[in-house]
Amino acid sequence: MNYRIILSKYDMFFYFMTQKIFRFHDEYDYMLKIACIPAYNEEKPIFDVVKRCLQYVDKVIVCDDGSHDSTAVAAKNAGAHVLKHSKNLGKGAAMKSLFQYTKELDADMVVTIDGDGQFLPEEIPKLFTTLMETKSDIVIGYRFDDEQDMPGYRKVGNKILDKITTIAADLPFRDTQSGFRAYSKKAIKSIKFTTDGFGADAEILINASKKGLKVSEEKVTVLYNINGKTSTKNPIAHSTSVLSSLIELIAIKKPLKYLGIPGIILLIIGIVYSIVVIIIFNDTRYFSIPSTLIAVGSLMLGLMLLLMSALLYSINLGRKYS
Repeated sequence: MNYRIILSKYDMFFYFMTQKIFRFHDEYDYMLKIACIPAYNEEKPIFDVVKRCLQYVDKVIVCDDGSHDSTAVAAKNAGAHVLKHSKNLGKGAAMKSLFQYTKELDADMVVTIDGDGQFLPEEIPKLFTTLMETKSDIVIGYRFDDEQDMPGYRKVGNKILDKITTIAADLPFRDTQSGFRAYSKKAIKSIKFTTDGFGADAEILINASKKGLKVSEEKVTVLYNINGKTSTKNPIAHSTSVLSSLIELIAIKKPLKYLGIPGIILLIIGIVYSIVVIIIFNDTRYFSIPSTLIAVGSLMLGLMLLLMSALLYSINLGRKYS
């Protein structure tokens, strides 16, 4: 056996692997990395979040979405560039401002992280590394492998919202509501969304799937009990905002399935009850008000849903061929 040849093969393997690692780190070091933080009334945690983020990115951008406290001042003192809305427009509006600013800076990689301190900035390199190694366009910071610390109401709510988003996007995302994500330059430039509220996180994924962007997930740590609080967001307002946005997106994307079919079912129910009302009246001369209300209500609502589905379908068809 020629040991010299074997040694040279191992040397070559080691050489190529070392070069690959060096190239990866060189590419990573020369990339413009930006952290984006949408914030609303986060004056207490934002200073620490910004300081810690600056250890792993080149620039931190905070969008103060009309806060009533000193969020903007605290973020600026920590070293962030601050964008400020004059009034509270919603998380989606803040994300739009942040994305637009990173486009102008021509960022290579962007990470979004909440300003409440629930996510660990120390895990930013983990998301960036997954973004590069898997050649993904978006990496979602996945929170739910270990759920024992999550409050019960949040666990149930997130599962419902994730399921609805999965229906809308046709992709099996396990954590559609996570605000801790990494984005490639391609994703930042191509993603478009209209939602101004909390539903923006879900709409971004729906738009990404529609445009064929590659989405990956990476397990991250999340702290649910910060200074005695499980979240700085109102759970009812948050869930209502996301749910209404998702229902709107689903109805617009698949109007025949989610509006047309229910409309037909309601029309059938209305027709059946109308026949029942007529039969009862012919036999007994008794006019059933409850059955009449059900018949009229079902017919009107069914007809409205059917017309809406046809209109939305024709609009989508026109966009597809325009």
